[in-house]
Amino acid sequence: MKDFQKELGNELLASVSRSFFLSLRFLPERMREATSLGYLLARLSDTIADTEALPEIERLGVLSEIGQAIQLGGQFPDFSSLSLGSGLTDGENILLQKSGQCLEWLNCQKEDFAKPIRKVMESIIRGQSNDLRKFSSNNLQCLQSDEELDQYLYDVAGSVGVFWTEIGFVSYGDKFSIQDNETLIKLGADYGKSLQLINILRDFPQDFISGRCYFPGDFDNYTDQEIWEEVSDHWIERCRSFMMTSSDYIEALRSSRIRFSTGLPAIIGTETLNLIQQATWKKMKDRIKVDRKRVKVMLFQTAISSLTNRGISKRILKSLKV
Repeated sequence: MKDFQKELGNELLASVSRSFFLSLRFLPERMREATSLGYLLARLSDTIADTEALPEIERLGVLSEIGQAIQLGGQFPDFSSLSLGSGLTDGENILLQKSGQCLEWLNCQKEDFAKPIRKVMESIIRGQSNDLRKFSSNNLQCLQSDEELDQYLYDVAGSVGVFWTEIGFVSYGDKFSIQDNETLIKLGADYGKSLQLINILRDFPQDFISGRCYFPGDFDNYTDQEIWEEVSDHWIERCRSFMMTSSDYIEALRSSRIRFSTGLPAIIGTETLNLIQQATWKKMKDRIKVDRKRVKVMLFQTAISSLTNRGISKRILKSLKV
């Protein structure tokens, strides 16, 4: 691994990945490089999709250029020429500056690893682009159907579960899981969807202010609290159903380190989901977040639980009260 790849996969990754860095940090080396690179590329496109310094039409154009460079070769746009304003974090600014090195890193990958990265980025950028098109004004817009939401969940997160699975099988073959590829991919997709649905539930009050409602329905003249009271129970239960698959997924993994890295987001996710379900509307508006001290405790507990095949899955099911 070249020096710049070590820098991107350590310091830069830690500065932009928040809690997910904890999972990547403990992942065995065979899987860590490709998954870390995939995460950095996803954060790059996410930074562009989320910046309010550019109008939607320009963000769509930049996302298209990023996608073409990843899929077809070539170069990323010159991000130094984009007026992205001061709303970016230091890590995001550095990521933009070093985006060309991320692309070089991708081009250094063996095709068995590069192919899943390109595949997941195609899905993520499609989801981000459709999101920009759908929510193109500050007037409240809602998704029209459960199928539309399910496609969005797959594009931006379910595809990540598929990616994680594909990298695992490329890295370890049959030693990755006791399940076959096809079964584990389906479980991984639903696991990824559950994590994104938690984000949607948690962020609903803030999304509503900016005119976004991912819950399907006709909510003209509804207040944010009225929408929440009408739909939250249904989507919390739907999220629990998705999260159940994480238990089956993690139990199927052979390596304790991979079980730990894969299971930590589910442990934190189920804790967050329980906080959401128990929260008052006022608390929801203040934004739900798992306390850092609690995260440290969960890190230790998850590490211990990962030593047995069913340790983490039992903790997930207990948290889901199944």
